[in-house]
Amino acid sequence: MAVCGIGRTAKVIVTASLISAAWSSGAAAAPLQLDCVLTDTPARPGSENRPVTVVYDEDDKTLTAEAAGRRYSFGKVTITYIAIGGQADDISLGIDRSSLGIVWQQYEADKVNTEYGHCRPSARRAE
Repeated sequence: MAVCGIGRTAKVIVTASLISAAWSSGAAAAPLQLDCVLTDTPARPGSENRPVTVVYDEDDKTLTAEAAGRRYSFGKVTITYIAIGGQADDISLGIDRSSLGIVWQQYEADKVNTEYGHCRPSARRAE
């Protein structure tokens, strides 16, 4: 009976070693791209239809976006299991990872324009 216990223990150790080797092999995840559409403002739901492409790299903690032909590179990037966020010059971006809802805020001298929308994983590869 003791032999069976040792056999199971050996299987667990070998399996754990293989998993550990796979994780430490240096294979980094590629950046992921989300295709988003800003659809709402606080005062006017459904008033927008503005595409935004978001690319994030969880390993490198980078976040970029392209909207209306302008490219944004975000600083103060946070990427957690719950949310993705960052700030650029006059823009802040937040994405809820469970719903892929997006909040896009643009700051002007005396006001903040807030837009909401939804994202989906892109069929294209991130560049």
